[in-house]
This record gives sequence, structure tokens and C-alpha cells, in this order.
Amino acid sequence: MKSSKEIKFFIFFIITMLIVLLPNDAYSMQKNEKIPKEVIIGGELLHLELNTNKIIIFGVSKDSLLKNYDLVESVSGDIVRKMFNQENVKIRSKQDLIQLLITMKEKDKIKLNLLRNDNLITVNLDKYQINPTNLIDKIPYTATLTYINPNDYKFKSVGHNIDFYNNKTILNNKGEIYDSNIVSINKSAKKYVGNINGNKIPKSKGNIFKIDEYGISGKVNFKSDLKEKKTYKVADEKDIKEGPAYVIMKHNQNEKNKRYKIKITKVNKNDNGNIESFNFKIIDKKLLKKYGGIVQGMSGSPIVQNKKIIGALSHVITTDTTNGVGVYIKVMMKG
Repeated sequence: MKSSKEIKFFIFFIITMLIVLLPNDAYSMQKNEKIPKEVIIGGELLHLELNTNKIIIFGVSKDSLLKNYDLVESVSGDIVRKMFNQENVKIRSKQDLIQLLITMKEKDKIKLNLLRNDNLITVNLDKYQINPTNLIDKIPYTATLTYINPNDYKFKSVGHNIDFYNNKTILNNKGEIYDSNIVSINKSAKKYVGNINGNKIPKSKGNIFKIDEYGISGKVNFKSDLKEKKTYKVADEKDIKEGPAYVIMKHNQNEKNKRYKIKITKVNKNDNGNIESFNFKIIDKKLLKKYGGIVQGMSGSPIVQNKKIIGALSHVITTDTTNGVGVYIKVMMKG
């Protein structure tokens, strides 16, 4: 049997080796993913284009046979049979349906098989009853970049789930991100949540490959621009305290990141990845003057305390828009 001194030395040796050899990314056994020790914090306003599984009908007039939020399941009819030698063809994208409309003659009819309010219906239409501008296969969304991992260039944003039209299957976990500049601000009031109206900058900045309850994940494509960026240590839950902190934002590309003062008012225990990790209050007068409080588009804004990134802005309290909820950064990373 080994002596207590030998055992203590052995434990000390193992701990020392772990500290020396531990890589920049800690390993999450729960999700088989690496948790970075340091990240580049975001704050940049993003325009997201989220791909859909089905074409969505939107913006039609009241007298149209099509209704807003109809989902196109497939097409059928004589024209489909002639072109594809099939009775029924699934439509994968807006462009596929537009190409079909282009080939139709004036007297041709097409049957759109639609999902409307969870019911499958068929509508018989000519080519002029389907306006391409009413067909949507990408949903725009405004949010804020949370962080970029400098080791693999993966990013996270949003900080909460994205659920359109109460249909969780409408998005296909893919899309692209773009930089955005503020065009106008619809300011928040005490019990009113405002929003940011942004202008998309056309060049894609990265691809989305996952959408979950913690927001979006993806990979950026502007690696060379990141070399001079400052990194922040990733906080553990135990590091987060009630008291002063900062929310980071950059809502125009020609300005630097701005720090706005907030106060962490409550730190919640992390039970099974609870997204409501901590509560905070906006106390920065400049932010309140410019935005009125938390507005739509701020979701994902990184929150920093004691020079560490502790989480991201997740939700606004609708009864008082100067108050919000944040998600722990490591909870977001494990998602």
C-alpha cells in the first residue's frame, strides 16, 4: 500500500500535468464539444438569412386564394406531369417554383398543395395568380454577434430560440450572416419593446449550421480580420456576481465596440442548461437615451464582467424594458 505522502505527490503531479498540458479549449463531455477558454467578443449588428424547409406565402391580398403563412408542400397538375413525368413534385426552393411559372403558358393551371393551419389543401391557380414576390424561402432576422472562437472561427449569436409562426420545423438549420448598419430605431418604452431597423451589407460574413434554444451557431469566413482582435476569458458560473457589468454593442460598421453599463441584479443556479441564467438592469444613460431600453435586435449582445465574457443578452422583461435576462456563456457554448 502506498503511503499518504506518495498519494499526495501523485495527485499533485497529475494536477500539474493537466494544467500544463490542457489545451486552449476545455472539453465538454456532455455534448462532445470543446469549450474555448478565450473568445473574441462580438457586439456587431447582424442581418441573418435563415433558410426554410418549405416555401412560405406572405404578403398576399385579402382576395387571393393564397393566404399568408401558407406552406407549399408540392405541386401537381397537367403542366407538372408534362414537365416531370410525375403526378406530384416536391418544391425545394423559391427558384424552383419560379422556373415552373416561367414555363407555363397563359391557359395552363397548376395545383399548389399547401399546408394551412395544419390542414393540407389544394389550390388551382394560373401563373398570374402566383406573384414571385410573395414566395419566401429565406427569413430575415436581426440579432447581435455574441462571440467568435479564434481557434476554429465558429460563432454564436441570438441567445434564445427562433420560432416562426409557432412552427418549429419551418427552419432547416442553415443560412448566412451579414453585417448590418442601423437605418432607424423604434425606441422602447416602459411596457413597449422597440426594434432596430437595419440595412444589410451584401457580402456574406459566414454560414449558419445550427439553430437551437440558445440561438444560432456557424462559422465566419473573414479569418484575416480577426488576427488583431482582443480576446476575453470565458467566465465560469461561479465567477458571475451581482453588481456592475457591461453589455457590448456595435451597431454601425464605421464605429468601435461600445460598452454600456448594466447591473446584474440576480444570479440564478444553472439547472440543466437554464437559459434564464441571470437578470440585469440597464443603467447606462446613453443607451437609455438612444434606445429607450432593450430593443429587438440586441439579442446575443455579449455581457462582460471583470474582464471576462459571462453571457449574452437573451430576453427583455416586457413590463419594464430596462430589465433583461442573460444566458450564461458556457450554457450557450454547450448548446
